[in-house]
Amino acid sequence: MTAVPVNIQRFCRLRRGRRSASILVGAVALACVLASCGTPTQTSPSAAPTTAAAPTTAAAPTTAAAPAACADVAELKASLEALAKVKPAEDGVAALKTAIDNVTSNLEPAVASASELLRPSVEQVKTAFAELQKAASGLTADNLKQKAPSIRAAMTAVRTATADLSSTLTQSCPG
Repeated sequence: MTAVPVNIQRFCRLRRGRRSASILVGAVALACVLASCGTPTQTSPSAAPTTAAAPTTAAAPTTAAAPAACADVAELKASLEALAKVKPAEDGVAALKTAIDNVTSNLEPAVASASELLRPSVEQVKTAFAELQKAASGLTADNLKQKAPSIRAAMTAVRTATADLSSTLTQSCPG
């Protein structure tokens, strides 16, 4: 009788060890992903000072984008934030379409004027927004319930891209 409990104890320890190893591998993978996300942002500013004319003020030129680019990207950000507040079920399909149109009109000027510092975030927004446009294409009050899941998923991606854009805008544009 003692052999059975010992085998059960070994089995349980083995399973706990595998579970702990799985959790550890997942945590390491997450840390690697998070570390890789931070690397491009850190690489860009440190690479830019080599082109700066005045080494004593190298931090200012590398963290500031052109005022016109900042203004265009700020307008894009404002229209994205307004889009994120729209609730099609409550506000109606017309409100969503209007918010999408506002982002569309602000997106191209922001893409065109985005500086090297702002471009990756603007491109991320552009990609996420394209998915939202695709999800909302042909949207009517009659097919809103059918299209809602894909619109919701696309909106989540747009919100994530907007948050990244907002952070980049804060770091790159004074005021």
